[in-house]
Amino acid sequence: MSARRPRLVAVLASVLLAAGMLPATAWAGPADTLHGTAQGTTDLTKGWAVQTSAVATATGDKISDPGYSTAGWLPISRPETEMAALLENGRYPNVFYSNNLASVPTAQFTVNWWYRNQLTVHPRPGQHTYLIMNGISGRANLWLNGTKLADEAQLQGAYSRIEYDITSYVHDGANAIALDIYKNDANKYLTSNTVDWNPKAPDGQTGLQFAPQLAQDGAISLRDTHVLQNNAKDLSTSDLTVKADLRNNTTTDQSATFAGCISRGATRIPFSKTVTVPAGKTVTVSVSRQDAPGLHVVHPAIWWPAQMGDQPLYHLSATAVVQGQRSDAYTDDFGIRTVTSYLTKVVPGKTLLPSGSRQFVINGVPLVIRGGGWSPDMFLRYSSKNIADQLAYIRNLGLNTLRFEGNFPPDDMFQQMDRAGILALTGWQCCNRWEDLSKTWDANMKANAANQASNVAAELRDHPSVFTFYQGSDNEPDPAKESIYLTAFTAADWQTPQVSSAEYKSSAQLGSSGSKEGPYNYVPPNYWWATGSKTAPTNDDTFTNAGSAYGLDTETSAGNTIPTTSSLNRFLPTADQNKIWDLSSTAGSGSGPDIYHVYTYNNYTKAGRLGQYNTPLYNRYGPWTDLASYQKEAQVGEYEVTRAQFEAYLGHSKDAANPSTGVIYWMMNKAWPSLQWSIYGDDFDQSGVYFGAKKSGEPVHIMYSYDDGSIQVANLTNVKQPGLKATAKFIDLNGKIAGTSQASVPSLSSQDVKTVLSTKAPAGISKTYFLELTLSRGASVVSRNVYWLSTKADSIDWNKTLGEGFGATYNANGYADLTGLQSLGKATVQATSHTTVRDGHAVTTVTVRNVSGQKTPAFFTRADVLRGTLGGQPLSGDNQVLPIQWSDNDITLWPGQSQTLTATYRLSDLKGASPVVSLSGWNVASQTVSAR
Repeated sequence: MSARRPRLVAVLASVLLAAGMLPATAWAGPADTLHGTAQGTTDLTKGWAVQTSAVATATGDKISDPGYSTAGWLPISRPETEMAALLENGRYPNVFYSNNLASVPTAQFTVNWWYRNQLTVHPRPGQHTYLIMNGISGRANLWLNGTKLADEAQLQGAYSRIEYDITSYVHDGANAIALDIYKNDANKYLTSNTVDWNPKAPDGQTGLQFAPQLAQDGAISLRDTHVLQNNAKDLSTSDLTVKADLRNNTTTDQSATFAGCISRGATRIPFSKTVTVPAGKTVTVSVSRQDAPGLHVVHPAIWWPAQMGDQPLYHLSATAVVQGQRSDAYTDDFGIRTVTSYLTKVVPGKTLLPSGSRQFVINGVPLVIRGGGWSPDMFLRYSSKNIADQLAYIRNLGLNTLRFEGNFPPDDMFQQMDRAGILALTGWQCCNRWEDLSKTWDANMKANAANQASNVAAELRDHPSVFTFYQGSDNEPDPAKESIYLTAFTAADWQTPQVSSAEYKSSAQLGSSGSKEGPYNYVPPNYWWATGSKTAPTNDDTFTNAGSAYGLDTETSAGNTIPTTSSLNRFLPTADQNKIWDLSSTAGSGSGPDIYHVYTYNNYTKAGRLGQYNTPLYNRYGPWTDLASYQKEAQVGEYEVTRAQFEAYLGHSKDAANPSTGVIYWMMNKAWPSLQWSIYGDDFDQSGVYFGAKKSGEPVHIMYSYDDGSIQVANLTNVKQPGLKATAKFIDLNGKIAGTSQASVPSLSSQDVKTVLSTKAPAGISKTYFLELTLSRGASVVSRNVYWLSTKADSIDWNKTLGEGFGATYNANGYADLTGLQSLGKATVQATSHTTVRDGHAVTTVTVRNVSGQKTPAFFTRADVLRGTLGGQPLSGDNQVLPIQWSDNDITLWPGQSQTLTATYRLSDLKGASPVVSLSGWNVASQTVSAR
């Protein structure tokens, strides 16, 4: 090996260098970002191949020789994990079907694997070349052209960014990079994993998630380029400051001009500043309104979350110019908006959370955070198209937030969230090395933590969608760790709130989090709406698994998600499907057969079984006899409880003593096909959970409180809503209207929620009954919401429920009686449908009318778009069109009522077939209609 060593640049803050945590030859400073585009930087996405060291036994100096043969290696389309590489090369087909994942041999991943890239480089005279490593999922030794550049003690960390000066090592022509990667272990290193959300990937997610980069710069390198904003309180003006590090790559002083332009539409704001950068040094340049008056922006375009406004973005273009020649350049997008947070006021004797709840405010408007937890693909595969489809679902749901507990995706996803108006609640991960006390971290790990914190802060800071960062997850950071993180975030000019913990804990500098977590399994609808001291644990000041709607709950849901039968058929054979509805699973928590796709979630379920979920389903809705009858109850039940969860957090948001400020459904998506914790499936399946959440997310919404029977109206838009009228109808099982109430709704400001009616089921109504709520403005229906209720409410044993992640414990004979739904007569619906096409998308419109002769509702009627024939018949096999965005679904109509639904999807997903709409419901026979 050559005795020369590459120069290590832009790794850590200077404080760590001074502390002796870096070799003296390192250049300390803010890490370059994954965000934006450095013009002289190339993502090394092509030309990679992988092989296990059990097969490739040569040493790194040989494997990194440009002449080394990779015959027999696995070619990959881009850097990825070992399992992703095997799957791309045809190994383990249908890995997620049934329990196929369990049959993947794990011994093959205990040894190191080689990642090799062959690339051609033609350096120009005077050009400086740098290799940027963007994280290692595991740890690695790094070789280039026969020279070892770094060893695994340094090169590790899922979100690290380490830049190597390889100018004297790179060849004109063929070059080879080799990475000797050790198995990823989140219990030993600061890396990523899926905690208890999914089964562990057989390879432990070992490999590369983010592509390394090759930077070719002139005399001056442009690094850490970003925009700071100082916005007026009323957002009438914004003072922008453009900052960057100019690094002198030469041995002589250089005069460099930092210049560029901020633009949006016809707006052009040029800026320029010339500085002298000493030889081998880095100078931070800051350009403000004093240097460029145009940086004082009058009436800036303001970025808003979805439902509250538009998502305008400004474009930054910057260059470093030396002697009239561009030396380096950078471009990026950013949004102008203001984010603050505070702890809500404590009302003595009434407020349950002793320090109040964390309230986020965007552009001066307090809002309820409503979203779900993010899970990447199990093997960290990434598709920009897939992300676009998922974000379209989240907008369609009317939700506003994704929570990233670690597991940060490529920057493309945050860019898409900026454009979609979906907020990102970011933070570190729980339950692994990240949350160990800092005294267990050696100097290298502390340096690695600082590097990753610097890089993550720099990557996320300019994204308007990123509104906060949680510096702890289940635990708050200890003082030394918090200092590492906050030092890095301060150096990165972080401008949005930081929070100590996702649980109700406090740290030395950030103070009380105002957040809580849990529960994670079945609770009935009235659990979420419950109020008062009964909902506060007496022996847990972290308020964990106290999920009644007060405070900010950063992760919680009613547990299992049962996909539709169409989705089940994609990943489960009949024998596995039969385990889902097995009647032995109705004997309480932990009962039922072991089910692989439920997975063992530690103390949340204790076993991969459906007992905690199926038992109340069985007792509340009545017995089932097969998968079809089970599915009816499962879809209705999950709609009912998911709607209640999101509605309760809206409904209590104006409570003076115990306001609900946000809720993150655990989870939004999953890493694989799952029966646990997801609003939509990895195949884009939309079960009852999806449409229950969607109903709650209407821009202007009417809803029912399970706690006191009140009717509330919420305005989730940024526009005042006047002239509304609320109507509530109690309807017997036989279709008789047992009572009606109406009220005018006071004008609603943005994010306002008002109680407009107080209701009670009329005497003599059937034990199971319906409540139809309608919100109208003149002749137009703004919101319609149908509930199925019981005169016998669910009765929870709060003493045995609070603090338990497995969900609710019922009092004896405490289940609500919804079995009357079983006696509903058959309803008849007629449907007409047609499809229009524009810009590569199809829009299928379906009008459904209840034409029953009796007063029988067509209960929980669902529409699906299928691939079919010109004659209106579905094609055989898997013919469901997904992904798809419905205006509404799982609807209930009484005789004479009709509703028009629209579905939007890619025309190409019809695969040349004709669209057909299928209809089915609780008491509606299946039918199909042509949708041409």
